[in-house]
Amino acid sequence: MSYIEGVLNYTGSKFKLLDQIVPEFDYTKRYFIDLFTGSFVVGANIIDKYDKILANDIIVELIGIHENILESDDFIEKTKLICPSKDNQEEYLSLRNSFNSDRSPDKLWALILSCNSNMMRFNNSFLFNQTWGKRSWNPNTDKKVENFKNHIRPYKDKIYFSSKHFSEIKVSKPSMVYIDSPYSGSEAGYNAYWKNDDDIKLYEYCKYLDKNGSSFMLSGILGEHRKGLRWELIDKLIADGYKYKILSYNYEKIAKIKNIKQSDEVIIMNY
Repeated sequence: MSYIEGVLNYTGSKFKLLDQIVPEFDYTKRYFIDLFTGSFVVGANIIDKYDKILANDIIVELIGIHENILESDDFIEKTKLICPSKDNQEEYLSLRNSFNSDRSPDKLWALILSCNSNMMRFNNSFLFNQTWGKRSWNPNTDKKVENFKNHIRPYKDKIYFSSKHFSEIKVSKPSMVYIDSPYSGSEAGYNAYWKNDDDIKLYEYCKYLDKNGSSFMLSGILGEHRKGLRWELIDKLIADGYKYKILSYNYEKIAKIKNIKQSDEVIIMNY
């Protein structure tokens, strides 16, 4: 099966794992919730399998990118126009300052397209601080955007977006919930949004979903993945008896601090 590629290069994107993840979803449910949607690549690739799709992410402007691509070619053209050229660092820095003082989805998308490795990064004050990447909107971007918008727009009446902390997403009907949160202890650029007690809240949220009859799949790292540390949330869910499956992929190749310890990408399911 071929999968549609998203329009955002995103740390931890599950595009390369879709062939291992998508077949494992619970398709007996009518509703799908992408709790940490990120690039929206997961939700976009199961869009025809559920009656309604809710894509949530705490970064408001990130959700704004998806909402506007779904609705408007004008938004795409506006982003293309403000995207810095790959040879103009000053133009990039000016856009970054502009975004940090007056945030908007088009500015964020343009920054992602032109920053280092196309990976957005925020400091602890939630200011975009990724460095210039000597890259810009290009013909490949045109192709990706055209394919992506043509794929999702026929389903616009079933797609819903929200920008909330995951714990605020109430699931009133049994649903299939995919959970791809920031990995605790990792170096992803959006981890400024992940608080110290969010691991505990996420564990409780999984229990909440289990109790209300929803199915959940959680992606994570099993084993010692950074400086000998383990992700306790994963260990706790496995100790509770939930089913898990080891996937064939390793994110350590993009980490700044390499780890000689063995770790595995896993999915944990309650069904």
